[in-house]
Amino acid sequence: MMTSGFSRLSAALICLLPLAAASAKADAISDFYGSQRLNFIVPTSAGGGFDLYSRVLMEFMPSHLPGKPTAVLQNMPGAGGVRAANYMYRVAPKDGATIGMALSSIPLAEALETEEIQYKSSGFGWIGTMTTDTEVLAVWKASGVGSIDEARKTELPIGATGKLGTLGLNTGLANALLGTKFKIIFGYPGSNEINLAMETREVQGRTNQWASWKTQAPQWVKTGQLAYLLQIGPKDPELPQVPSFIDLVSSPRDKAIVSLLQSNQVMGRSIYAPPGVPPARLATLRAAFDKALVDPGLLARMKQAGLDIVNPCDGETLAANITATMSTSTDAAADIKKLLNL
Repeated sequence: MMTSGFSRLSAALICLLPLAAASAKADAISDFYGSQRLNFIVPTSAGGGFDLYSRVLMEFMPSHLPGKPTAVLQNMPGAGGVRAANYMYRVAPKDGATIGMALSSIPLAEALETEEIQYKSSGFGWIGTMTTDTEVLAVWKASGVGSIDEARKTELPIGATGKLGTLGLNTGLANALLGTKFKIIFGYPGSNEINLAMETREVQGRTNQWASWKTQAPQWVKTGQLAYLLQIGPKDPELPQVPSFIDLVSSPRDKAIVSLLQSNQVMGRSIYAPPGVPPARLATLRAAFDKALVDPGLLARMKQAGLDIVNPCDGETLAANITATMSTSTDAAADIKKLLNL
């Protein structure tokens, strides 16, 4: 009888071991985040679309993490998002306490294999996508250019960050594939500075996410001061009259180039962690992100700020998509490098 009772007790204790281990792991994660601040790297200067999405997310995501850490945002603009991506890959602590928003062009920048790249997009710990984007090339109506056909005849200065940034790539490829005559002015730190340059007429336009046009320059949109020339990425139903880049090219080569370019918009506002974050902490970050995106407080704050959530994506799916994109990008990337002299 004693032997039988001891066996049953032993079996019960063995069954409880996985639960105890899971509880200890959860406590360890809670203790970790409860003793840390969550550092969030923004790849642009303050005031732009990526910055706005980052700030709204960081109002709510930390409360869904065990331990409820305080979030601290750091703006790290430069080189079209490459500076921040290099930092995240090579310098940032890999403990799960530092995450950030990736500029959507970093997979394309890697595919182009420029010397500034010090990261592998598929190596990051991808947490999820807040929203996909539609880029819209817009110029002042007062410039006298109101269509792509007119942009083929008139030179207009267009603002951009760097050659590898979304703004520069979009406009550069429009010149190369559509025959437009945009004069691209590089070197602006971010969206806010380019908008200021538009106000002073230092430049006549730029590409920008449609959601960001509506939030950053609502008066320009409401008063009809902008002419919308081109859409890049998923076609927005609010702009049915604006042509899509992919529809204006016909050859297989050109369509492959534009498809790779539009990977930026599919990636949209995506959140990542450095490579090597412990799997349990990465899973915790992904779960907190997923919960934040359905948090009523976040949704209300997004609506108040005029921001959209379109086609959000979980971390595992995002990671798989980026790996697939990078595995098939070689030929189109080589063509882009030739066209833009990168």
